[in-house]
Amino acid sequence: MTDSIEEIVERMRRNWPDVSADQAREVMSLTRRTRLLQEAAQTALKAFSLTRSEFELLAALRSHDPPHILTPTDLYDAILMSSGGLTKLLKGMEARGLVSRPAGEGDGRSKPIQLTHAGCDLVEKAMPAVQEAEALLLAKR
Repeated sequence: MTDSIEEIVERMRRNWPDVSADQAREVMSLTRRTRLLQEAAQTALKAFSLTRSEFELLAALRSHDPPHILTPTDLYDAILMSSGGLTKLLKGMEARGLVSRPAGEGDGRSKPIQLTHAGCDLVEKAMPAVQEAEALLLAKR
C-alpha cells in the first residue's frame, strides 16, 4: 500500500484527532524529499565510484581553505558521522589516494585528514553531477 501523504493525513485526522496532522504532513514531506534527494545523489555518484558518505567527506574537505585539512573531530561534525564510521571510511579513501593523513601531534586519533589532488579532482567532477540531479528534484516543488 503506497498512500499519498494527503491520504495518510486525512486518515490521521479521522482516526487520531489528537495528533497534529499538519505537522505530520510537513515531516512526511521533508522525509520523502530527503530520501529522493539522497537517491538522486547516489545515482549520480555511481559514475564516479563514490558513495554518498565518501562524497560528503570529500566535499567537506574541499569546502575548507587550501590545503583542505580538517581534524577528525571537525570532520565528524561536518558530515555527522560516528568516529567508528569515519575511521572505516577514511581507511578505504586513503587506500584509494583520495585523502591522506599527514603526521599530527599526539596519537593516531588526532591525525588530520587532508584532501589529496586526486580527491579534489574527483569531488570537483562529481559535484556538478550531484547538483544537476538535485536541481531536477528541487525544481518540482
